[in-house]
Amino acid sequence: MYNVIQLFAKYGAHILFIILEVVCFALIINYNKTQKDIFLNSSNVFAAKLSEQQNKILQFTNLKAQNDSLMRENATLIENIITSEYLTDKIPAADSLLNQYTLIPTIISSTTIHKRNNYLTLNKGYREGIRSDMGVIASHKGIVGIVRNISENYSQVISLLHSQTKISCAIKNRMGHGSLVWKNMDPLRMTLESIPKHETIAIGDTVITSGYSTMFPKGILVGKIETYNVIPGSNSYNITVKLFNDLTNIKYAYVIQNRFAAEQATLEKEVANE
Repeated sequence: MYNVIQLFAKYGAHILFIILEVVCFALIINYNKTQKDIFLNSSNVFAAKLSEQQNKILQFTNLKAQNDSLMRENATLIENIITSEYLTDKIPAADSLLNQYTLIPTIISSTTIHKRNNYLTLNKGYREGIRSDMGVIASHKGIVGIVRNISENYSQVISLLHSQTKISCAIKNRMGHGSLVWKNMDPLRMTLESIPKHETIAIGDTVITSGYSTMFPKGILVGKIETYNVIPGSNSYNITVKLFNDLTNIKYAYVIQNRFAAEQATLEKEVANE
């Protein structure tokens, strides 16, 4: 108590001055609209800057964990592509599959899921080697879409949840292939068309990419057959596929670089023009 009294005795004038300053400042802010607006704006700017710095610190501390996670997922993707396509075949030559596909890790900057035609934006673009018509996947269990437009630092992707999406897919360990399309507003289910009705299929069969395009390698996991039927008068199944990948809850994506895509596309274009 004695120390408190001594403190006030020594610095009382200064403490009283500070208290009066605070009171005056409060009166000015509360009873003058212009000064109040300036104060609120300044405090919001300060709070935003403080929050931004806090987020940067948190992101920096999490960089190593995120990088490790991305590296593990990338390794899983590559291993899945190799083992899925060549599970029953001999190991390919060193200059074939192992060098054919490169995965570019990206962060999804924005996305829509509730429209009839949905798009995503990735945080990498032309500068990182991304080009139009490249396939995009979220993991070894899920397609995201196809690159449409690119800028130097960003890419726009046609989502799998788009009315014009048509991905060549097959049923694992079965013959034949068809087209995966999005016919409804369910973000977890798509329709696999053009699988001949003479093929034997079953609920629970795994749907994979067929490899009949330059965008996606053979064997990327897509989903499982949930229901199927044959429309009267049709020669193919109408198959509902429940996707492995939940596009409503993804943050990272991988763009697939196919080093032989241009060569294949040129050859196929020449044949088509004959």
